[in-house]
Amino acid sequence: MEQTFDTILTSLLESYENNPTQNIDALVEEKSKEWSLTEEQATLLKETNGYIDGFTENAVSLEEAKADGKSRKRWMLEKIDSMTEGRSEEEKAQIVSAISETNEKIIEETTAKE
Repeated sequence: MEQTFDTILTSLLESYENNPTQNIDALVEEKSKEWSLTEEQATLLKETNGYIDGFTENAVSLEEAKADGKSRKRWMLEKIDSMTEGRSEEEKAQIVSAISETNEKIIEETTAKE
């Protein structure tokens, strides 16, 4: 069977799901050797896992906020506040600008497909 990124990631996630107490970094290292992945491929696998973890953590956080009666918008604003805490006004403006640009691109892509 050809090893595409999808099959490798799926296999890794299945292995982790079967034993969620194991160290994910150690599992990635083990599987990288087993599959003879390049360093770049192993790094991509680790980064992807980090994105999945971040998504999961934010999904749980949002559900907890909703259970506490907070809106999605309020939750998002609190997340942005925590991200920008301690940063200069210039850095805050850059972050807000990047978020705004991303939102505009998403809207443009969505309306272009309709």
